[in-house]
Amino acid sequence: MKLEYTVTTEEKMLKEFILEMGISQNLAKKIKLYGKMYINDIEAKNYYLVKPNDKVTLIYDEKPNEMIKSIAHNLDILYEDEHLMVINKEKNLASQPSRRHQEDNLISYVKEYFASKGINSNIHLVNRLDFSTSGLLIIAKDGYTHYELTKNNNIIRKYLAIVEGCLLPLDGRIEIGIAREEAPSIKRYVSEKGVKAITNYKVIKHFENDTLVELKLETGRTHQIRLTMSYLNHPVKGDKLYGNGLDELYLHSYYLKFYHPFLKKWQEFKNYLIGNI
Repeated sequence: MKLEYTVTTEEKMLKEFILEMGISQNLAKKIKLYGKMYINDIEAKNYYLVKPNDKVTLIYDEKPNEMIKSIAHNLDILYEDEHLMVINKEKNLASQPSRRHQEDNLISYVKEYFASKGINSNIHLVNRLDFSTSGLLIIAKDGYTHYELTKNNNIIRKYLAIVEGCLLPLDGRIEIGIAREEAPSIKRYVSEKGVKAITNYKVIKHFENDTLVELKLETGRTHQIRLTMSYLNHPVKGDKLYGNGLDELYLHSYYLKFYHPFLKKWQEFKNYLIGNI
């Protein structure tokens, strides 16, 4: 991670300036202990003074998690820069390691990719997709980028799904409370005491027995779309947890729009190459 700033405030200590730039106290401490700080390309300590027009550079490399296995696998990368990546996750792939998916998981694949590119960092999934869901994911290359991407909820996500039956009305906004069943179950259920989940939907096309629908999330709860559509008595086709179940789930994250914290502009990505639909 490399961050660069131009000082536009009055003279102050470097550690005060860093916090004013939105760096968390935890990250500032890590930079102080394990990273490097420069003022006008000269290495500095956090008690040094910065003045207007000074250039401040912060460098901190995260230590990769040694417990995660590194596995070679082709990644469908739509976009990449020094701070983040946007990829298309294939269906039936776990996003992170688990007891059942110690090697066949996205984070293990990205770890190997990072190593091949000399990227010394942990993998930060900014948005996550269920095992069976395909589509667009943002991966931050450091914790600070992850924090900046999510702190103001500036991520717009849209999905395409085929749901069972003839969904009516043609659009709607559904708000439910989601609670988790007791472990070891991974299922969720609708409860007034659960966390709020808001989903907007729009019917695209009716088929003989199913409906193609676009879904836009206002919140990002686990199984939110699948549970919401089951709650409406129109479960996602192929849903084994909340529907009748098939070999594949017809749910795809096709659209992402987010404010890039370093480019200072909105980035938009679409992928209609749908593995599940």
